[in-house]
Amino acid sequence: MKTVLAVLARFAVVVVSLGCAVAALPDDFAGADPAPLNPVLVIGGFDADRGILENLRSDLADRGYNAYSMVLPGVPAGSSGTAGIAESATVIADKVADIRRTTGARRVDLVGHSMGGLAQRHYVKFLGGLDSVGTYLDLGTPNDGQPLGFLCAPLFPGCRDIAPDSDFLQQLNTPPVLPPGIPAYHLYSENEGPERSHLPGAVNASVQRFCPGRQVSHRDEPQDAAFQDLIDSALRGGPLATDCPRQFFLSSQRSSLEPDIEHPDIG
Repeated sequence: MKTVLAVLARFAVVVVSLGCAVAALPDDFAGADPAPLNPVLVIGGFDADRGILENLRSDLADRGYNAYSMVLPGVPAGSSGTAGIAESATVIADKVADIRRTTGARRVDLVGHSMGGLAQRHYVKFLGGLDSVGTYLDLGTPNDGQPLGFLCAPLFPGCRDIAPDSDFLQQLNTPPVLPPGIPAYHLYSENEGPERSHLPGAVNASVQRFCPGRQVSHRDEPQDAAFQDLIDSALRGGPLATDCPRQFFLSSQRSSLEPDIEHPDIG
């Protein structure tokens, strides 16, 4: 009888020990560190407002990202984005390489506004960027072209490239439009026309899908708080989400289809 009791006692100790070990497992996993965030490069569009780009870059930095920003190159006497878009893509390639050297990161996430999205797509598709980019996100990018490009096409290569059916866009939009396998997002405002064209291979979503009735002009997209929420959730792997924060900036509600002759919202 004593032998039986001894065996049962030992069995109880083993069961209790196993129970404690199993119970400890969730705590062990709960303490695991989340995957580190990739550095992020914010890329402006045609005639980019550096202050608006800095608003987005600063917001991403506040959310824990190692965030950088850049504007596209311009021709002499031209604003940012007036150089050819393929030329702009080479500048993006150099910037990404520099960020990787500086941070030691294997991949950099890209957030390109308007024409910046076209330039980053050329980099990813044709200049080897697929091996260096984590998440691809374009914001307000007219992936099928912006008709306002015809206005300044006689003057600037970037305008010729962004005009619908340009040689540049025909090559860029030859399938596959995006290299397979890259996490990609196309975010846009329903207040603007050309940018509503969907990007094949990407998650396509308007800010109004989450915030019905929200008014966001093309130029203000990078500094709109709801857009910034969506960008953050995309870079973290989704799902896209925002609580539609109040808008505090003075938004220009002029449509990109009604150009300002001095500063058209081409891209």
